[in-house]
Amino acid sequence: MCGIAGLFALRAGAVADPALAARMAARLRHRGPDGAGVSSGPGFALAHARLAIVDIAGGAQPMGLPDGSLWVTFNGEIYNYEELRRELAAQGAIFRTRSDTEVLLHGWRAWGEGLAARLRGMFAFALIDVARRELYAARDRFGKKPFHWREHEGVLAFASELKALHELGAPRRLRPAAIAQFLALRYVPEPDTVFAGVHKLPPAHWCRWRLGVGEREQRRYWQVEYGVDDAPEAALQEQTLALLDEAVRIRLMGEVPLAPFLSGGVDSYAIVDSMTRTQGRGVTACTIGFPDPQFDERPGARASAAACGARLVEEVLDPAALLQLEWLADTFDEPFSDSSAVPTYHVCRLARRHVTVALAGDGGDEAFGGYRRYLFDVQEHRARRVVPRWAARAAGALYPKADWLPRWLRAKRTLQDLGASPAVAYARSVSAHLPEEVFAVLRRDRIPEVGDPHAPLIAAYESAPATHPLHKAIATDLATWLPGDILVKADRVSMAVALEVRAPFLDHRLFEHAMRVPADSHLRGGRTKSFLREALAPRLLPEALRRKKQGFAVPLRSWCKGAVGDAVAASLRDAPLREWIDTAAVERLLARHRAGVGDHGEMLWAVLVLGRFLRRWAA
Repeated sequence: MCGIAGLFALRAGAVADPALAARMAARLRHRGPDGAGVSSGPGFALAHARLAIVDIAGGAQPMGLPDGSLWVTFNGEIYNYEELRRELAAQGAIFRTRSDTEVLLHGWRAWGEGLAARLRGMFAFALIDVARRELYAARDRFGKKPFHWREHEGVLAFASELKALHELGAPRRLRPAAIAQFLALRYVPEPDTVFAGVHKLPPAHWCRWRLGVGEREQRRYWQVEYGVDDAPEAALQEQTLALLDEAVRIRLMGEVPLAPFLSGGVDSYAIVDSMTRTQGRGVTACTIGFPDPQFDERPGARASAAACGARLVEEVLDPAALLQLEWLADTFDEPFSDSSAVPTYHVCRLARRHVTVALAGDGGDEAFGGYRRYLFDVQEHRARRVVPRWAARAAGALYPKADWLPRWLRAKRTLQDLGASPAVAYARSVSAHLPEEVFAVLRRDRIPEVGDPHAPLIAAYESAPATHPLHKAIATDLATWLPGDILVKADRVSMAVALEVRAPFLDHRLFEHAMRVPADSHLRGGRTKSFLREALAPRLLPEALRRKKQGFAVPLRSWCKGAVGDAVAASLRDAPLREWIDTAAVERLLARHRAGVGDHGEMLWAVLVLGRFLRRWAA
């Protein structure tokens, strides 16, 4: 796991300055503190910050072939590299290292544009073909590893994080639509960024630039296929466990210590159990807890660890330590307000004191229907068959918002969703804030610039290559929520402490299999993740399979009544934030929140995050 950066001249006379590439990589040293390198040639300069895990002695980057014809800078892990290495060696390739990086160089010669599709792992890389005068870049199927790029003064610049691109000295012009999307979703969706002219290479895509051509060629190389496998369910469950075990096993590669995260949930427990079976011995797992039992998953984690013979390393997070947020704006150089990033950062810090690589349960909910919104969305689809849209729309308009009522009586949003199209309804259900809530806190003169902040979600839903409502929801999340929120969070907070995180449930073969399981099996009996729970029943404790999903959560509601609320109030005096936010509207929200009239913690937190981002990165 590393940080990559580089420059590639797109037109004659443009300069790819190695010193600039080195400065870009220096901004990424937190991602790779074990080594640094720069390689350059006609029209290119590649740079690298290395976290040494595979072939520690021989895997330095950027890496090139002895004749200097190919160069690569690579971030990630290729789990099937030994298999590919044997295939390439049989074709005559001569390997000089034991690194998975070298497979990319010989693989380009053998497979060209088809290289990315041959890789099983998490990756973002840029490869220079000197003779063909072109740059080929690729990103893994789910977007675990980041790749940002922009063109400036005839040069393509790319990097793992946006902060490295600021070394170009190009203007940092904010996109109004991105600000609104962030307030609605907690993140800025792909393939755009918060800055005009700066982009993200989408997951499951490769891209190619040629010197002097000036045009970019971009292709998708993988797409999930949604269908039904008519095998008996018992056989599908057996295959699920076999694929999970294989996904865990191949992610144990490397020459450094490794440990899994363990919460009270099913996914991390399944990974720890699988690791124990794979290695034939107990493992060391890491968990964090809170003094407040409402947010503390340690009891469940302890029971799971004991059941599979794992040693559990625990840390209790002091609420005061959680509120020390100086690291947040440095770590997230694009607005990001998923508050679970705070405890995730601390569990990564805990793990890094013991290991260099961790395994996490990310992707289990997307693969096996683990979110309650999937269940609600399927139920809404059924309700639309009997409730006319006009009737639901009228009822939604008349029903009071009623934040003060018990949750089960707050039906306004459900009625509004039933009166909307399926795409709009899903966008509303998955977002942190509705468009009208976003417009209420934006400055009025900004609103005409931003458009519909749900537009990326609606477009993803409408273009989803699926028919079943569950599959359409999952496909939407694969295009938006997963790469924009879940994987950004995992990458940035882990790399902030130089920890590599691997996600077995995001093994593409396991995921493809999960999408062939009949969709209704995932939500059988009105319960999320039913199929996976039943498959794991012979392995895991029954109480763990019944335990309510919790995840890493923070008490935003109480925070915003205290120290976080104070920080929000102070941030409203900052000139950069006042250029975007209606401060009087936010002051009213804060007063209502502190008076107990509704829970506005999510919006207050988002405003605080936006203010700190603007102060740190938008100048």
